[in-house]
Amino acid sequence: MLAEVKVQIARFLNRMQMSFWFIPGMVAVCAMLAGYGAQKLDLALYGTLEWELTDAAGARAILTTVAGSSITVAGVVFSITMVVLSSASSQYGPRLMRNFIRQPQTKWVLGGYIGTFIYCLMVAATIRDGEYGWVPQVSVTAGGVFGVLSFGLLIAFINHVTTFLQASQVINDVASRLYKTLEVLFPLSALSKEQRDAVKPGTIPQGLENPVSVKIDHRGFIQAINIEPLLKQATEHDAVLRIHFKPGDYVLPGQEVALLWQSGETWEDVEDDVKSALLLGSERTDDQDAEFAVDQLVEVAVRALSSGINDPFTAINCIRILGGMLAELDERGLPGGVIHDDEGKLRIATQTYTYAGFLDAAFNQIRQNSRNVESVSITLIDTLARLKERAISPEFATELKRHADLLKHDVENCYTNQDDLADFMERYDIFSNDDD
Repeated sequence: MLAEVKVQIARFLNRMQMSFWFIPGMVAVCAMLAGYGAQKLDLALYGTLEWELTDAAGARAILTTVAGSSITVAGVVFSITMVVLSSASSQYGPRLMRNFIRQPQTKWVLGGYIGTFIYCLMVAATIRDGEYGWVPQVSVTAGGVFGVLSFGLLIAFINHVTTFLQASQVINDVASRLYKTLEVLFPLSALSKEQRDAVKPGTIPQGLENPVSVKIDHRGFIQAINIEPLLKQATEHDAVLRIHFKPGDYVLPGQEVALLWQSGETWEDVEDDVKSALLLGSERTDDQDAEFAVDQLVEVAVRALSSGINDPFTAINCIRILGGMLAELDERGLPGGVIHDDEGKLRIATQTYTYAGFLDAAFNQIRQNSRNVESVSITLIDTLARLKERAISPEFATELKRHADLLKHDVENCYTNQDDLADFMERYDIFSNDDD
């Protein structure tokens, strides 16, 4: 039950982060509370104020003007946002839409204008003329202040849009989320190479046979896996659980997602526990899916290399960011995909990431689309060579050599200028030494 609650909370938070209405809705509720509180403050200060901003007619004019302009600008902001999203989708790719929608600045601006509109309407409705007239001076003054501050919101929104649409900013935003994902998934970066190599696997339990197939009746992308409750249950039942998928994989309904070996008490609710631990969704996210952010950067690079955009500088920036990511990944080391209990017994085995998978995801499509773009392919071989110079893992170095050979084969058949080919081969020489 606790695992299911965690999964549902994670799903809710992700939906709210991707929603356009959540923050404006909260601001609207706060605006209603502020309008009510301002009225109470005016009543408490009635007869004690030494100043009077305006009469009833003037107060209505101020509030209606601020309310009308606020809702008008809110519509303009929403329209600009739709245009920006459309432009970003066509230039950077639909997968980058998540990054734009996730940004809270636009939502706070929309919420600010909607909240100002609601506040002014609430205060204007309480103004009365005649013998028993009532003009809430504090509330009206606050409404005027909100109207003035709205200009600042508009300037902040325009600054945010113009800044965030820059290619370098888009790339840096994706890269920052990628590095955060790496920090969560690969925490061994705190260990040195010697310490990392000294980490020994636990003892595999003996006498395990007749595995039980674990299936779920749901479909979707695995956005995250909550391992802790599964580890607890596997330990309590003296069982070993082998999960076939990792975050980013797609699960079909009725498909086997795990195998269970148990030598202790029967784990009767294993299907429900596994289903609760898997956060499934209609799309991939970068919460635990490190390759998703890699795919986003690759999509930006490939689109930049298309004939319609023809922007090799953006592709080069993406390659350098991907190179930095791979260098840090090599520093951290890839986990073995096995999880042990406190006694060192194997309890959970998961589908693991590999250096080959990361390098294929990072460079295959860029290599295939940059054969005839010398500046990009030379940057790519330069990045591979620099990674080779500092490679820690032998497996990582082997995969770098494989990609360098693939790239060399491509450019030998595409380069028309011998000087460009010489520049390429100069950087490739570090891989030639492996053949000696």
